Amino acid sequence: MQRKNITRRKFLQGVAVTGLGALGVQMMAACAAPAPAGGGAAPATGASGAPAPTDVVLRVQAAPEAGQSVMPRILGERFQADTGIQVVIEETIYGEIETKTQTGFISNTLQDLVYGHHRWLFINFLKGIYLEIDDLLATDPPADYDDIYPSVMAGNSLDGKNFSFPGVVHPGGNIAVAYNITMLEEKGLPLPADGWTIADWADLARAAADPSAGIFGLGFDGMNSFHYYSNFSRSWGSPDSIDSWVMNGEGTRLLYDQPLHGEIAAWYRDLLDNKIAPRQSDYIENSPGRIFVAGFNATHATTAGGVNSFINQIGGKFEIDAALLPVGPEGRQGTCYSGNQHMINSKSAHIEEAWELLKIYSSTEAGVIMVLDGKLQPNGHKSAWTHPDVVAVNRTFALMDQLLTAGIEPFPMPKNTRFTEANNVFLNEINLIWEGDTTWEAHAGTIVEKVNAVLDLPRPE
Repeated sequence: MQRKNITRRKFLQGVAVTGLGALGVQMMAACAAPAPAGGGAAPATGASGAPAPTDVVLRVQAAPEAGQSVMPRILGERFQADTGIQVVIEETIYGEIETKTQTGFISNTLQDLVYGHHRWLFINFLKGIYLEIDDLLATDPPADYDDIYPSVMAGNSLDGKNFSFPGVVHPGGNIAVAYNITMLEEKGLPLPADGWTIADWADLARAAADPSAGIFGLGFDGMNSFHYYSNFSRSWGSPDSIDSWVMNGEGTRLLYDQPLHGEIAAWYRDLLDNKIAPRQSDYIENSPGRIFVAGFNATHATTAGGVNSFINQIGGKFEIDAALLPVGPEGRQGTCYSGNQHMINSKSAHIEEAWELLKIYSSTEAGVIMVLDGKLQPNGHKSAWTHPDVVAVNRTFALMDQLLTAGIEPFPMPKNTRFTEANNVFLNEINLIWEGDTTWEAHAGTIVEKVNAVLDLPRPE
């Protein structure tokens, strides 16, 4: 009688199917006790047939802010209980992840599973930090891989190579306009309706604002970075063109000095100058969204997850809902993919184990947990965006599914992948226009010149 050779990968695959398969069981397990102090997941004890602990330890990089470590911790605990493989969650301040990923890779202290954002995703891949996963996708794909939106996987790849799974998915930085139902109804104003336009939004904002009382009508999470500005600018222009993109399709030239962006600047400056929209000096706790949460702004454009966050922060103090970012004068719906991803450290000593955990972190269940427990938005799975419990949080998630199914437009990534450098220049310079220190007419050319100097640099080796 021949004995079958059970490899570690085959064992882990069996665990993924039997121990992590049923969504009902998964939701019950999501209520498990938290990990002990120190970040490690609690070992499985007292369970009949529990696997023996192994000498494998998977270290997981996670951001502590805004609930981003909730899902990795919940599913990491379950993976450890089912496999005996220790999962240690190591929280890293989000703003430090880009630098600490690079320095950790150089010093051989980087975690096995790492976390990222489009801003530094591609440049880190070129530096060899992230493991290319195309062979693993071909031989051992996640069972629900086909459920991931194609435009999301395409938006995470570089030169046709895959090296990440989507975690946080934003169809746009300003894609959802949250609105204060209580305020609008008290003022006798109409609520945003499906198919509304940017002109409708501006009219509503002007009618709702009361500058003398410190009440604003309209706000944005951001209008000063490539991806947040792009989400709004892409609502302008013709639906069958990319004239409204702030960067050309090749990522080699900034287009901010084109007349269409002058129109956008005039639209926004009018709202800023007349106190319909807040400037930085008006922000609460240095956050534009806090003005909305405090009840001093009628409408605010945010991410899909921002709506979930607002609901929880407001806690019923007033009634809110959200609508899609309105279409522009010619009916164009602006989208701009951005978000966070999970990757494997290319130097990890435990590639097979990390791959199995990576698949779980990118699963449909993970996307549901991110909404219900993490108070964020789903990941790249259609089944997460359309899950009844997710849609019950806010109907906007179902509307986002329509955009994601149709295919969202890509992140504005420079061809040379030097996003952080180029974006920092753009952000600092466009703020001079929004804060009233200069005008678009006087400064757009300077912005283009300075940013293009960065875009002209070679790709990093």
